[in-house]
Amino acid sequence: MNYLSTGQASKSLSVTPDTILKWIKQGRISALRTPGGHYRISREDINALLNQKEQTTFATPLPTSEKSLLYCWEFFAGEGEVKQGCLDCLVYRSQAIKCFEMNHLSKDVGFKGLSNSSSCQKCSYFRYQLGRPFSVLVITDNDSCRESLLSDSRGKGERIDLQFANCEYEYSLLIDRFRPDFVVVDCAMLEDKCRELCHHLDNDPRIQGTTIILATPARRLSISFPGTFRIRHPFTLEDLMSYFRDKQVCRSMELNQGCVITGGKH
Repeated sequence: MNYLSTGQASKSLSVTPDTILKWIKQGRISALRTPGGHYRISREDINALLNQKEQTTFATPLPTSEKSLLYCWEFFAGEGEVKQGCLDCLVYRSQAIKCFEMNHLSKDVGFKGLSNSSSCQKCSYFRYQLGRPFSVLVITDNDSCRESLLSDSRGKGERIDLQFANCEYEYSLLIDRFRPDFVVVDCAMLEDKCRELCHHLDNDPRIQGTTIILATPARRLSISFPGTFRIRHPFTLEDLMSYFRDKQVCRSMELNQGCVITGGKH
């Protein structure tokens, strides 16, 4: 019988390796364990799950519950090392999160497009991105703002994963285990604190490619930083979700006649 690693199984099922591990622990997939502690799954079990998926439409996003955003080279590496082709790719060299937003680039500039040879719609990484909620880190020292956002996210059932920090120290600890799509800085905080945070965010290699949003009160419109975007303050969850959708990021993309619609890019 042919067995696959969790990384290989994740590619076949268009989910992340963490999802495969969760399914194993939940008993959804049977797996053997090697002497080294790694799981191996029979191809028969993988094919059985694939047959179940064929009953759904192809464009339906696959649900995921991971809180950490995976880069494409991490997704396809699985449990192994990053492929040399990925290391040579412009997406890896620029630390871009959304490789499919670069698929119009020529191979002459270094875009390899290794994961699929025809279209993004057929790529398991693209489908993984469609199934993810928005990952958002809000940096604020306002407890009322924090509670309001959390309450709205639960009450309205928005597809958003919110994490909070109230200072640079908390942010730095959190970012080691949570890779956000967006970081929102509450600029109602002390001005020097906001500027220091923006400088730190801009120079943090762990969040390259992350969109930084400044929620700026009218009296603080002088606060700005290169490469950031601005929304009004005070802000609500609805304001954030509207901004994310307007930007047409990967989770809100649509499939239309076989074409990826990306709209405006950050």
